[in-house]
Amino acid sequence: MSLLKTCLCAAALAVPCGGAALASAQVVPLPREARPAPGTPDPAAGPLERTAVRPTLDRPAPRRTVHVPPVWPDGVASAVKFRVHLVLDASGRVAEARVLPGGARNARPIVEAEAAAVLDAVRRWQFEPPPEAPMLIVTYVGSGDEEGVVMPDASQRPPLRVGGDIGPPSKVQHVIPEYPPEALAANVSGVVILEVTIDTAGRVTDARVVRSVTGLDDAAIAAVRQWRYTPTWLNGEAVPVILTVTVNFQPQ
Repeated sequence: MSLLKTCLCAAALAVPCGGAALASAQVVPLPREARPAPGTPDPAAGPLERTAVRPTLDRPAPRRTVHVPPVWPDGVASAVKFRVHLVLDASGRVAEARVLPGGARNARPIVEAEAAAVLDAVRRWQFEPPPEAPMLIVTYVGSGDEEGVVMPDASQRPPLRVGGDIGPPSKVQHVIPEYPPEALAANVSGVVILEVTIDTAGRVTDARVVRSVTGLDDAAIAAVRQWRYTPTWLNGEAVPVILTVTVNFQPQ
């Protein structure tokens, strides 16, 4: 029997397998708006934040065990939220904390007294010991929430298109597309292009055909939906992304 090979060009990966035809897969970044080049490290970051690790699938963020809500100053807006970086030490204590400039989720500038209330609260939070320390945790603290805190749920935000400073994630689990016997018998070949959405855990949550090849689309989708990627990180958070993959079917 001839060789079935699937190649992920972004990772220069070729996987040989017995089969009746050749199928290849390629990751292609989608076009997106131009982004400014990443700047130099933020001088406002403390010494621990500069060396802190970020949570990953193998190194998850610890659970918070002690929560202290901010004591807001008079006149605070009813729904203002602040983006906050926390750095945990080996015991789960907040060793460093800062409100990011421009991190308020409202139309007005950050008020110093409000930021001070946020920092006074989060510095008294406690977490379970992280798997590795120091560890950077990104969160939002808000005045309009029952607990005064909104933890970011990146899985609910619109996915970002790969490109610019958002590089394509690395594939860590690969499934070879099966060449459909009917298409092979009919000598059907071609490239199926799919737009895929990768969630914050690296799973393919959606696969949409961009360019179809009759008889091959379902096989391409079935394989791609089983692929697994590394999470994509942006500003200390795992974010969902969109990219395209191409699956090339060529009978031998």
